[in-house]
Amino acid sequence: MISIIYFILATAMFFLQDTYFKVGGVDFSLKNPCAFAILFLALLNFTATVRLNRVVLLARHTAVQVLPYLIPFLFSSVIWVASGADAVTIANGIGMIIPQLLSVCVAVATLYLFGEKGIWYCLGSMCAANFLLVLVVIAEGGLGPFLMEFRTLLLSFAVESGPLMTKLEINDLTFAFGPFILYLLLNRKEVSHSFLWMLVVALLFVLGLKRIAIPAILLGFLVAFILRLLPEKASRQTALCLAVGMMLVSFLYIAGIRLGLFEYLETALQIDTKGRLGMFTNLEPYYDINFTFMGRGIGFERYVDWQTGAVFQTPQRTIMQIHNDFLRMYLNMGFVGYWIWLWCFLIVRLRYWFRQGGKNAGCLFLSICIYCFVLYATDNTIYYPYTMIACALVPMSYHMDSLADKALEQHCAQWEDAS
Repeated sequence: MISIIYFILATAMFFLQDTYFKVGGVDFSLKNPCAFAILFLALLNFTATVRLNRVVLLARHTAVQVLPYLIPFLFSSVIWVASGADAVTIANGIGMIIPQLLSVCVAVATLYLFGEKGIWYCLGSMCAANFLLVLVVIAEGGLGPFLMEFRTLLLSFAVESGPLMTKLEINDLTFAFGPFILYLLLNRKEVSHSFLWMLVVALLFVLGLKRIAIPAILLGFLVAFILRLLPEKASRQTALCLAVGMMLVSFLYIAGIRLGLFEYLETALQIDTKGRLGMFTNLEPYYDINFTFMGRGIGFERYVDWQTGAVFQTPQRTIMQIHNDFLRMYLNMGFVGYWIWLWCFLIVRLRYWFRQGGKNAGCLFLSICIYCFVLYATDNTIYYPYTMIACALVPMSYHMDSLADKALEQHCAQWEDAS
Protein backbone atom coordinates (compact mmCIF):
# COMPACT_ATOMS: atom_id res chain seq x y z
CA MET A 1 0.00 0.00 0.00
CA ILE A 2 2.79 2.43 0.88
CA SER A 3 4.50 1.82 -2.44
CA ILE A 4 1.27 2.55 -4.33
CA ILE A 5 0.62 5.77 -2.38
CA TYR A 6 4.21 6.89 -2.93
CA PHE A 7 4.07 6.11 -6.63
CA ILE A 8 0.90 8.16 -7.06
CA LEU A 9 2.27 11.12 -5.08
CA ALA A 10 5.68 11.07 -6.76
CA THR A 11 4.18 10.75 -10.25
CA ALA A 12 1.90 13.70 -9.53
CA MET A 13 4.85 15.69 -8.18
CA PHE A 14 6.86 15.15 -11.37
CA PHE A 15 3.84 15.70 -13.64
CA LEU A 16 2.69 19.00 -12.07
CA GLN A 17 5.92 20.93 -12.55
CA ASP A 18 4.40 23.91 -14.38
CA THR A 19 1.01 23.95 -12.63
CA TYR A 20 0.58 26.86 -10.21
CA PHE A 21 -2.08 28.23 -7.89
CA LYS A 22 -2.24 31.62 -6.18
CA VAL A 23 -2.43 32.34 -2.46
CA GLY A 24 -2.52 36.01 -1.56
CA GLY A 25 -1.28 36.94 -5.02
CA VAL A 26 1.77 34.66 -4.73
CA ASP A 27 2.30 31.72 -7.10
CA PHE A 28 2.73 28.26 -5.57
CA SER A 29 3.46 25.10 -7.52
CA LEU A 30 1.15 22.12 -7.15
CA LYS A 31 4.20 19.85 -7.02
CA ASN A 32 5.05 21.15 -3.54
CA PRO A 33 1.94 19.74 -1.79
CA CYS A 34 2.82 16.38 -3.36
CA ALA A 35 6.38 16.67 -2.05
CA PHE A 36 5.17 17.49 1.46
CA ALA A 37 2.74 14.56 1.26
CA ILE A 38 5.69 12.25 0.56
CA LEU A 39 7.47 13.63 3.63
CA PHE A 40 4.32 13.07 5.71
CA LEU A 41 4.05 9.51 4.38
CA ALA A 42 7.63 8.82 5.44
CA LEU A 43 6.96 10.36 8.86
CA LEU A 44 3.93 8.13 9.39
CA ASN A 45 5.94 5.12 8.33
CA PHE A 46 8.72 6.12 10.70
CA THR A 47 6.34 6.21 13.68
CA ALA A 48 5.21 2.68 12.80
CA THR A 49 8.55 1.10 11.88
CA VAL A 50 11.42 3.15 13.39
CA ARG A 51 14.15 1.69 11.20
CA LEU A 52 17.11 2.94 13.22
CA ASN A 53 19.69 1.68 10.76
CA ARG A 54 18.25 3.86 7.98
CA VAL A 55 17.80 6.81 10.33
CA VAL A 56 21.44 6.75 11.44
CA LEU A 57 22.82 6.54 7.89
CA LEU A 58 20.38 9.01 6.32
CA ALA A 59 21.09 11.54 9.07
CA ARG A 60 24.75 11.54 7.99
CA HIS A 61 23.91 11.63 4.29
CA THR A 62 21.44 14.47 4.76
CA ALA A 63 23.89 16.65 6.69
CA VAL A 64 26.40 16.33 3.87
CA GLN A 65 23.92 16.79 1.03
CA VAL A 66 22.33 19.98 2.42
CA LEU A 67 25.66 21.65 3.16
CA PRO A 68 25.95 23.39 -0.26
CA TYR A 69 22.46 24.84 0.27
CA LEU A 70 23.07 26.07 3.81
CA ILE A 71 26.33 27.85 2.97
CA PRO A 72 24.58 30.33 0.59
CA PHE A 73 21.98 30.98 3.27
CA LEU A 74 24.70 31.73 5.84
CA PHE A 75 26.52 34.19 3.58
CA SER A 76 23.28 35.74 2.36
CA SER A 77 22.19 36.32 5.97
CA VAL A 78 25.36 38.33 6.58
CA ILE A 79 24.77 40.30 3.37
CA TRP A 80 21.14 41.01 4.27
CA VAL A 81 22.07 42.25 7.74
CA ALA A 82 24.97 44.37 6.46
CA SER A 83 22.88 45.94 3.69
CA GLY A 84 19.75 46.40 5.79
CA ALA A 85 17.65 44.29 3.42
CA ASP A 86 13.87 44.48 3.75
CA ALA A 87 11.55 41.59 4.58
CA VAL A 88 10.61 41.01 0.93
CA THR A 89 14.26 40.54 -0.08
CA ILE A 90 14.91 38.12 2.78
CA ALA A 91 11.71 36.15 2.11
CA ASN A 92 12.62 35.95 -1.59
CA GLY A 93 16.06 34.55 -0.77
CA ILE A 94 14.75 32.03 1.75
CA GLY A 95 12.09 31.07 -0.78
CA MET A 96 14.84 29.97 -3.16
CA ILE A 97 16.68 27.90 -0.57
CA ILE A 98 13.64 26.05 0.84
CA PRO A 99 12.94 24.14 -2.44
CA GLN A 100 16.54 22.93 -2.41
CA LEU A 101 16.18 21.61 1.12
CA LEU A 102 12.77 20.15 0.24
CA SER A 103 14.30 18.26 -2.68
CA VAL A 104 16.90 16.64 -0.43
CA CYS A 105 14.17 15.78 2.10
CA VAL A 106 12.08 14.10 -0.62
CA ALA A 107 15.11 12.00 -1.58
CA VAL A 108 15.69 11.09 2.08
CA ALA A 109 12.01 10.23 2.60
CA THR A 110 12.08 7.97 -0.45
CA LEU A 111 15.12 6.10 0.80
CA TYR A 112 13.71 5.74 4.30
CA LEU A 113 10.54 4.20 2.89
CA PHE A 114 12.19 1.75 0.50
CA GLY A 115 15.90 1.59 1.29
CA GLU A 116 18.23 1.38 -1.68
CA LYS A 117 15.27 0.25 -3.82
CA GLY A 118 13.96 3.79 -3.46
CA ILE A 119 16.00 4.79 -6.51
CA TRP A 120 13.76 2.60 -8.69
CA TYR A 121 10.52 3.86 -7.14
CA CYS A 122 11.64 7.42 -7.80
CA LEU A 123 12.87 6.71 -11.32
CA GLY A 124 9.72 4.76 -12.11
CA SER A 125 7.59 7.70 -10.99
CA MET A 126 9.62 10.06 -13.18
CA CYS A 127 9.16 7.78 -16.18
CA ALA A 128 5.43 7.47 -15.53
CA ALA A 129 5.03 11.25 -15.27
CA ASN A 130 6.99 11.75 -18.48
CA PHE A 131 4.90 9.15 -20.32
CA LEU A 132 1.76 10.96 -19.17
CA LEU A 133 3.16 14.21 -20.58
CA VAL A 134 3.86 12.45 -23.89
CA LEU A 135 0.30 11.12 -24.02
CA VAL A 136 -1.10 14.60 -23.33
CA VAL A 137 1.00 16.08 -26.15
CA ILE A 138 -0.01 13.31 -28.57
CA ALA A 139 -3.69 13.81 -27.66
CA GLU A 140 -3.37 17.51 -28.44
CA GLY A 141 -1.40 17.30 -31.69
CA GLY A 142 -1.89 13.78 -33.02
CA LEU A 143 0.47 10.82 -33.32
CA GLY A 144 1.58 11.57 -36.91
CA PRO A 145 2.77 15.16 -36.30
CA PHE A 146 4.36 14.02 -33.03
CA LEU A 147 6.47 11.37 -34.77
CA MET A 148 7.44 13.79 -37.55
CA GLU A 149 8.63 16.39 -35.04
CA PHE A 150 10.49 13.73 -33.06
CA ARG A 151 12.29 12.66 -36.24
CA THR A 152 13.24 16.27 -36.97
CA LEU A 153 14.47 16.68 -33.39
CA LEU A 154 16.77 13.68 -33.70
CA LEU A 155 18.10 14.48 -37.18
CA SER A 156 18.87 18.11 -36.24
CA PHE A 157 20.20 17.18 -32.78
CA ALA A 158 17.61 19.49 -31.17
CA VAL A 159 18.53 22.46 -33.36
CA GLU A 160 15.07 22.31 -34.93
CA SER A 161 12.00 21.57 -32.84
CA GLY A 162 8.27 21.80 -33.49
CA PRO A 163 5.54 22.99 -31.10
CA LEU A 164 4.80 19.47 -29.81
CA MET A 165 8.44 18.71 -29.00
CA THR A 166 8.74 22.13 -27.38
CA LYS A 167 6.04 21.11 -24.90
CA LEU A 168 8.16 18.12 -23.91
CA GLU A 169 11.29 20.21 -23.52
CA ILE A 170 10.76 20.37 -19.78
CA ASN A 171 14.32 21.09 -18.75
CA ASP A 172 14.08 19.94 -15.16
CA LEU A 173 12.68 16.48 -15.94
CA THR A 174 15.14 15.98 -18.79
CA PHE A 175 18.16 17.03 -16.73
CA ALA A 176 16.95 14.92 -13.78
CA PHE A 177 17.39 11.74 -15.81
CA GLY A 178 21.13 12.44 -16.06
CA PRO A 179 22.22 11.13 -12.61
CA PHE A 180 20.09 8.00 -13.10
CA ILE A 181 21.69 7.36 -16.50
CA LEU A 182 25.13 7.68 -14.89
CA TYR A 183 24.10 5.22 -12.17
CA LEU A 184 22.86 2.73 -14.77
CA LEU A 185 26.00 3.06 -16.89
CA LEU A 186 28.40 2.67 -13.98
CA ASN A 187 26.51 -0.13 -12.22
CA ARG A 188 24.87 -2.00 -15.08
CA LYS A 189 26.18 -5.38 -13.81
CA GLU A 190 24.59 -4.83 -10.40
CA VAL A 191 21.18 -3.62 -11.61
CA SER A 192 18.43 -6.08 -12.50
CA HIS A 193 16.94 -5.41 -15.94
CA SER A 194 19.48 -2.64 -16.48
CA PHE A 195 19.03 -2.78 -20.27
CA LEU A 196 15.28 -2.26 -19.96
CA TRP A 197 15.72 0.64 -17.56
CA MET A 198 18.31 2.24 -19.82
CA LEU A 199 16.08 1.84 -22.87
CA VAL A 200 13.13 3.56 -21.22
CA VAL A 201 15.16 6.33 -19.60
CA ALA A 202 17.15 7.00 -22.79
CA LEU A 203 13.93 7.32 -24.82
CA LEU A 204 12.41 9.82 -22.40
CA PHE A 205 15.71 11.66 -22.14
CA VAL A 206 15.86 12.05 -25.92
CA LEU A 207 12.23 13.20 -26.13
CA GLY A 208 13.16 16.27 -24.10
CA LEU A 209 16.63 16.45 -25.59
CA LYS A 210 18.95 19.12 -24.23
CA ARG A 211 22.21 19.05 -26.18
CA ILE A 212 24.40 20.17 -23.28
CA ALA A 213 23.31 17.14 -21.23
CA ILE A 214 24.87 14.69 -23.72
CA PRO A 215 28.51 15.78 -23.26
CA ALA A 216 27.82 16.24 -19.55
CA ILE A 217 26.83 12.57 -19.20
CA LEU A 218 29.64 11.32 -21.42
CA LEU A 219 32.31 13.28 -19.55
CA GLY A 220 30.98 12.26 -16.13
CA PHE A 221 30.84 8.59 -17.13
CA LEU A 222 34.28 8.58 -18.77
CA VAL A 223 36.03 10.12 -15.77
CA ALA A 224 34.29 7.84 -13.26
CA PHE A 225 34.96 4.75 -15.38
CA ILE A 226 38.68 5.52 -15.57
CA LEU A 227 38.98 6.32 -11.87
CA ARG A 228 37.28 3.04 -10.95
CA LEU A 229 40.13 1.19 -12.64
CA LEU A 230 42.66 2.71 -10.21
CA PRO A 231 43.45 1.43 -6.71
CA GLU A 232 41.37 2.90 -3.90
CA LYS A 233 43.89 5.47 -2.67
CA ALA A 234 44.96 6.57 -6.14
CA SER A 235 41.33 6.88 -7.20
CA ARG A 236 40.48 9.06 -4.20
CA GLN A 237 43.51 11.32 -4.60
CA THR A 238 42.96 11.72 -8.34
CA ALA A 239 39.29 12.54 -7.78
CA LEU A 240 40.18 15.23 -5.24
CA CYS A 241 42.75 16.73 -7.62
CA LEU A 242 40.14 16.80 -10.37
CA ALA A 243 37.72 18.48 -7.98
CA VAL A 244 40.25 21.21 -7.21
CA GLY A 245 40.76 21.64 -10.94
CA MET A 246 37.00 21.98 -11.45
CA MET A 247 36.92 24.71 -8.82
CA LEU A 248 39.69 26.64 -10.54
CA VAL A 249 38.14 26.25 -13.99
CA SER A 250 34.76 27.50 -12.76
CA PHE A 251 36.33 30.65 -11.31
CA LEU A 252 38.47 31.26 -14.40
CA TYR A 253 35.31 30.90 -16.45
CA ILE A 254 33.67 33.68 -14.41
CA ALA A 255 36.76 35.85 -14.76
CA GLY A 256 36.85 35.15 -18.49
CA ILE A 257 33.25 36.28 -18.87
CA ARG A 258 34.06 39.49 -17.05
CA LEU A 259 37.09 40.10 -19.30
CA GLY A 260 35.09 39.66 -22.51
CA LEU A 261 35.16 35.94 -23.34
CA PHE A 262 31.70 35.91 -24.92
CA GLU A 263 32.35 39.11 -26.83
CA TYR A 264 35.39 37.42 -28.35
CA LEU A 265 33.33 34.32 -29.20
CA GLU A 266 30.73 36.39 -31.05
CA THR A 267 32.93 38.98 -32.78
CA ALA A 268 36.13 37.09 -33.53
CA LEU A 269 34.88 33.51 -33.88
CA GLN A 270 31.35 34.35 -35.10
CA ILE A 271 29.77 31.94 -32.60
CA ASP A 272 26.10 32.52 -31.75
CA THR A 273 25.93 32.63 -27.95
CA LYS A 274 22.11 32.71 -27.93
CA GLY A 275 21.85 36.13 -26.28
CA ARG A 276 24.33 35.37 -23.52
CA LEU A 277 26.63 38.24 -24.51
CA GLY A 278 23.89 40.78 -23.85
CA MET A 279 22.92 39.02 -20.63
CA PHE A 280 26.49 39.06 -19.30
CA THR A 281 26.86 42.70 -20.33
CA ASN A 282 23.79 43.57 -18.25
CA LEU A 283 25.36 41.69 -15.32
CA GLU A 284 28.60 43.68 -15.29
CA PRO A 285 27.43 46.58 -13.05
CA TYR A 286 26.47 44.16 -10.28
CA TYR A 287 29.70 42.21 -9.63
CA ASP A 288 33.46 42.43 -9.79
CA ILE A 289 36.34 39.95 -9.74
CA ASN A 290 37.74 41.14 -6.47
CA PHE A 291 38.48 39.62 -3.05
CA THR A 292 36.42 42.38 -1.44
CA PHE A 293 33.30 41.69 -3.51
CA MET A 294 30.75 40.71 -0.87
CA GLY A 295 27.88 39.49 -3.05
CA ARG A 296 24.25 40.51 -3.40
CA GLY A 297 22.51 37.73 -1.50
CA ILE A 298 20.53 34.71 -2.69
CA GLY A 299 17.58 35.69 -4.87
CA PHE A 300 19.02 38.99 -6.12
CA GLU A 301 18.83 37.76 -9.72
CA ARG A 302 15.02 37.98 -9.56
CA TYR A 303 15.18 41.77 -9.35
CA VAL A 304 16.68 42.24 -12.81
CA ASP A 305 15.58 41.08 -16.25
CA TRP A 306 19.00 40.04 -17.53
CA GLN A 307 17.86 40.09 -21.15
CA THR A 308 16.98 43.79 -21.10
CA GLY A 309 18.68 45.04 -17.94
CA ALA A 310 15.35 46.30 -16.55
CA VAL A 311 15.33 46.60 -12.74
CA PHE A 312 12.28 45.75 -10.61
CA GLN A 313 11.34 46.83 -7.11
CA THR A 314 9.93 43.40 -6.26
CA PRO A 315 11.28 39.94 -7.20
CA GLN A 316 9.92 38.44 -10.43
CA ARG A 317 9.61 34.70 -11.06
CA THR A 318 9.07 34.81 -14.82
CA ILE A 319 11.93 37.08 -16.01
CA MET A 320 14.94 35.75 -17.90
CA GLN A 321 17.31 33.91 -15.57
CA ILE A 322 21.11 33.96 -15.58
CA HIS A 323 22.16 31.10 -17.86
CA ASN A 324 25.33 30.44 -15.89
CA ASP A 325 25.02 29.05 -12.38
CA PHE A 326 28.66 29.70 -11.50
CA LEU A 327 28.22 33.39 -12.18
CA ARG A 328 24.86 33.33 -10.39
CA MET A 329 26.41 31.92 -7.22
CA TYR A 330 29.36 34.32 -7.40
CA LEU A 331 26.96 37.24 -7.83
CA ASN A 332 24.92 36.09 -4.84
CA MET A 333 27.66 35.10 -2.38
CA GLY A 334 30.69 37.14 -3.36
CA PHE A 335 34.33 36.10 -3.71
CA VAL A 336 34.88 34.39 -0.34
CA GLY A 337 31.42 32.86 -0.21
CA TYR A 338 31.81 31.40 -3.69
CA TRP A 339 35.04 29.58 -2.83
CA ILE A 340 33.65 28.21 0.43
CA TRP A 341 30.51 27.06 -1.39
CA LEU A 342 32.63 25.31 -4.03
CA TRP A 343 34.76 23.65 -1.36
CA CYS A 344 31.69 22.27 0.42
CA PHE A 345 29.98 21.32 -2.83
CA LEU A 346 32.95 19.33 -4.14
CA ILE A 347 35.78 18.59 -1.71
CA VAL A 348 33.84 18.04 1.52
CA ARG A 349 31.17 15.87 -0.07
CA LEU A 350 33.58 13.97 -2.31
CA ARG A 351 35.77 13.02 0.66
CA TYR A 352 32.65 11.94 2.53
CA TRP A 353 31.44 9.61 -0.22
CA PHE A 354 34.86 8.02 -0.70
CA ARG A 355 35.14 7.47 3.06
CA GLN A 356 31.52 6.38 3.54
CA GLY A 357 30.86 4.24 0.46
CA GLY A 358 34.30 3.45 -0.93
CA LYS A 359 35.81 3.96 -4.38
CA ASN A 360 32.70 3.16 -6.42
CA ALA A 361 30.47 5.50 -4.41
CA GLY A 362 33.03 8.29 -4.60
CA CYS A 363 33.44 7.90 -8.35
CA LEU A 364 29.66 7.87 -8.82
CA PHE A 365 29.35 11.10 -6.88
CA LEU A 366 32.19 12.70 -8.85
CA SER A 367 30.47 11.77 -12.12
CA ILE A 368 27.30 13.51 -10.92
CA CYS A 369 29.32 16.60 -9.94
CA ILE A 370 30.94 16.70 -13.38
CA TYR A 371 27.52 16.35 -14.98
CA CYS A 372 26.18 19.24 -12.91
CA PHE A 373 29.21 21.44 -13.55
CA VAL A 374 28.82 21.12 -17.32
CA LEU A 375 25.16 22.11 -16.97
CA TYR A 376 25.99 24.99 -14.61
CA ALA A 377 28.35 26.48 -17.22
CA THR A 378 25.60 27.18 -19.76
CA ASP A 379 22.24 26.86 -18.02
CA ASN A 380 20.31 27.71 -14.86
CA THR A 381 19.80 24.26 -13.37
CA ILE A 382 21.05 24.76 -9.83
CA TYR A 383 17.52 25.46 -8.54
CA TYR A 384 15.73 22.76 -10.57
CA PRO A 385 13.95 20.67 -7.89
CA TYR A 386 13.74 17.39 -9.83
CA THR A 387 17.42 17.54 -10.76
CA MET A 388 18.27 18.24 -7.11
CA ILE A 389 16.20 15.22 -6.02
CA ALA A 390 18.07 13.01 -8.48
CA CYS A 391 21.49 14.38 -7.52
CA ALA A 392 20.76 13.74 -3.84
CA LEU A 393 18.99 10.38 -4.14
CA VAL A 394 21.33 8.58 -6.54
CA PRO A 395 24.54 8.70 -4.44
CA MET A 396 22.64 8.18 -1.16
CA SER A 397 20.99 5.02 -2.53
CA TYR A 398 24.26 3.31 -3.47
CA HIS A 399 24.57 0.14 -1.33
CA MET A 400 22.45 1.92 1.25
CA ASP A 401 21.05 -1.19 2.96
CA SER A 402 24.43 -2.68 3.82
CA LEU A 403 25.84 0.71 4.81
CA ALA A 404 22.83 1.34 7.07
CA ASP A 405 23.34 -1.94 8.92
CA LYS A 406 27.04 -1.17 9.32
CA ALA A 407 26.31 2.34 10.60
CA LEU A 408 23.88 1.05 13.23
CA GLU A 409 26.37 -1.59 14.39
CA GLN A 410 29.02 1.09 14.83
CA HIS A 411 26.67 3.27 16.85
CA CYS A 412 25.57 0.36 19.02
CA ALA A 413 29.21 -0.47 19.73
CA GLN A 414 29.86 3.17 20.66
CA TRP A 415 26.83 3.21 22.96
CA GLU A 416 27.98 0.02 24.66
CA ASP A 417 31.46 1.42 25.18
CA ALA A 418 30.03 4.65 26.60
CA SER A 419 27.85 2.76 29.05
